[in-house]
Amino acid sequence: MIGSLTAKVADKLSPRAKRRVRRATDGLLSPLGSLKGIRTAERVVALTYDDGPDPDGTPAVLEALANLRIQATFFVLVERAEAHPDLLRRVLAEGHEVALHGIDHSRLTEQQDVHALLVDGKRRLEAVAGREITLFRPAYGSQSVATFTATRRAGLLPVVWGPTVEDWVDGTATEVAARALPALHEGAIVLLHDGFEVPEGDTTPRPTFDRGDVTRALVAALRADGYRPMSVGRLLTHGRPWRTAWFRP
Repeated sequence: MIGSLTAKVADKLSPRAKRRVRRATDGLLSPLGSLKGIRTAERVVALTYDDGPDPDGTPAVLEALANLRIQATFFVLVERAEAHPDLLRRVLAEGHEVALHGIDHSRLTEQQDVHALLVDGKRRLEAVAGREITLFRPAYGSQSVATFTATRRAGLLPVVWGPTVEDWVDGTATEVAARALPALHEGAIVLLHDGFEVPEGDTTPRPTFDRGDVTRALVAALRADGYRPMSVGRLLTHGRPWRTAWFRP
């Protein structure tokens, strides 16, 4: 009841007001905090991509990032990484950071023995990537206190997000990119996708825009406003971690 009421109140707040409330409460809740960005006055942001590697979307994103000379963070699904190992290795060879998004796109909050799933997913992704994996983003952002604890026990840092382009909804590349701008702020972690995943039984059609063009449009807008995009790992060198208590079904 309290959670439902809190959500209704939060929905009425502007993005600026929500950030002020979060900043006031996150210090108290930091022991249960997931990484949502950094605290900094620098105009820096992290670009993160979920649900790859996907032959339909990842190459276009990689081409755009290479042309723009930007390194980003890719939260990948283990089953896709094992199915497309060369594409994952291309992500790494081009200087990007790879992190875990799950074995598949199931909600961890609905799974049994979450710690074992995370340990197995981490091990399998490290086998394909050939390097240690330390960051994790739960599918759909679904996280409970129990799954947060399991994530930390597995040696992973939960990473969530702030601004998002909502690129599961169709539109022109410019329209999609613009969705992230109202919530943009210094130190933010921005959510995009290089793959497309929907819940089982969901008939949402695959968007028709080019994901590389969305990246180009977003970066153009960011740079026009003085922002420098980078990976999560690089972002963390520019300020103190901003941790937030992030729990949703």
